[in-house]
Amino acid sequence: MTKIINGYAAPLSPSAKNYRLNLKYLNFGLYALLASLGVFYLVNISDLTVSGFALRDLKNQAANLASANLDYQEAVNSAQSYYSLSARTKSLNMVAIGDVEYLAMNSNVAMAKK
Repeated sequence: MTKIINGYAAPLSPSAKNYRLNLKYLNFGLYALLASLGVFYLVNISDLTVSGFALRDLKNQAANLASANLDYQEAVNSAQSYYSLSARTKSLNMVAIGDVEYLAMNSNVAMAKK
């Protein structure tokens, strides 16, 4: 009997098997990457939500302060109005000014301060 040797179907050497891609490790890496990206997304969305609430509170506070500022400006304007000032001056019992005379100095006279 004759023995037939097939040279094309040689078994793979052990070093060639190490370079093959193992799908088990690839799938585990992809799932880990997907899970870490999901956690990162949830943390960022939570942070943006908290920042949105803080921004809304600050906007409400700014609107309240602007309203109070307008009220204070109105109070200052009414206190400085002519009607308010004339009413307050009447209670001071002051005398109205008549004719004003100004003193004129000669240009030759010099004065010194001590």
